[in-house]
Amino acid sequence: MSELVVEVCAISDIKPHPGADRLDIAQVKGWQIIIKKGEFIPGQLVIYFPPDTILPKTWTDQWGVSNYCSEKPEGMRIRQAKLRGEPSFGLVIPVPDPTWDVGKDVASHYSAQKYEPPILGQQGDVAGKEHPLFNKYTDIENLQNFPDVFQGGEEVVATEKIHGTCVRLSCIEGEVMAGSKKLPRKKPETEEDMKRNFYWMPYSIPSVKHLIDVLGQQHKVVILYGETYGKVQNLTYGIPKQLAFRAFDLYIDGKFLNWEEFAKTCDEFGVTIAPIIYRGPYDLETIKRVSDGKTLIGGDHIREGVVVKPVIERTHPKVGRVIFKRKGDSYMLGKFSEGDTTDV
Repeated sequence: MSELVVEVCAISDIKPHPGADRLDIAQVKGWQIIIKKGEFIPGQLVIYFPPDTILPKTWTDQWGVSNYCSEKPEGMRIRQAKLRGEPSFGLVIPVPDPTWDVGKDVASHYSAQKYEPPILGQQGDVAGKEHPLFNKYTDIENLQNFPDVFQGGEEVVATEKIHGTCVRLSCIEGEVMAGSKKLPRKKPETEEDMKRNFYWMPYSIPSVKHLIDVLGQQHKVVILYGETYGKVQNLTYGIPKQLAFRAFDLYIDGKFLNWEEFAKTCDEFGVTIAPIIYRGPYDLETIKRVSDGKTLIGGDHIREGVVVKPVIERTHPKVGRVIFKRKGDSYMLGKFSEGDTTDV
C-alpha cells in the first residue's frame, strides 16, 4: 500500500479548461486538478490532497468541498471526478502559513489519513511466525506523487498492473513457502486445495514450481513475486470462476534481478510474466497515455494501469527502490475503482 503524501507543492502549470470558461486546469506534481479560473497562478504554493485522502468534515465544510467527497465513518474521502469533460484528481488549497516551504509534510496538521479499501476475503490460514528472509514486496508509490524520480530519457519498462492479489512464493534455505502481501500462508494439505488457494495456487503451476525448486537448490533465498487474478477482484480477465498467475519480480540472494535477467529467467522456465505495455525512454506523458486502454491479459475490459520501473534496478533517497504505479484515468474515474479491495 502506498503512503499518504500531503505536502506543500508549487503549481507547475495552469491552462484554460477547453470546455468551461470559468475553470482552469492546474498541474501539481504529476496530477491534474480542475480549479476556478483566476483562483491560483503558476508557481503559487498550495497544499495538495491526493485522491483517497480522508479528512475531517470540519475542513471540507470550511473549504466548501464536502459535496464533492464521499462520506465514510472515518471522515470525508477526497475523490477524483470528471468536470466538463476533463479529469480532476484530488484537491488544492492555498498555503495558510507563509513560513511553510515546498515539501513540508502537513498531513498531521489537517488530521489527514489514507483511505483503506475493504479487506479482500482471505484464502488460507496464516502460517504463524514469518521467516526473517521472506521479504515483503516493495510498497509501490503513485508515480504522480514523484514524477521527477526517473531521470529524463532513462530506459524504463511499464507492465500492466494486474487487479488481483499480491503473492510471494519462495524457497529459503531449502524450505518452500508462500505468502500474501504481509503474511505467510500455511501450505494446503491437498493438491486440489492448493489450486483453490490464492497464495499457493502458483506453486501448482508446473513451470512456477520448477523455477522455485531448481533455483531454490542453487541459492539461499529465492522469492518470486506476482499476482493471482481471476475470481479475486472485480476485473476478472475473462475467468470469473478461475485463478491464474503472472510474475512481475524475482529476488535472489539479496537483490531484485534487473529486467532483462528477470524476463530471461522466467522465459527459460516458461513462467508467464505481466504483459509489457511500454519499454523505452521515460516520459511522464507517455506513461500517462499507456496507463489507459484495454487489458492485454484477457477479458473485455480496461486495464487498471501500469507499473513502471527502470530496466536497471536502482534506489532513490525519496522512495528507496525505484518502482511506481500509474493507474489509468479511465479506471480511476470508472465503476471498477469503487469496488477496490486490499489484502494483508
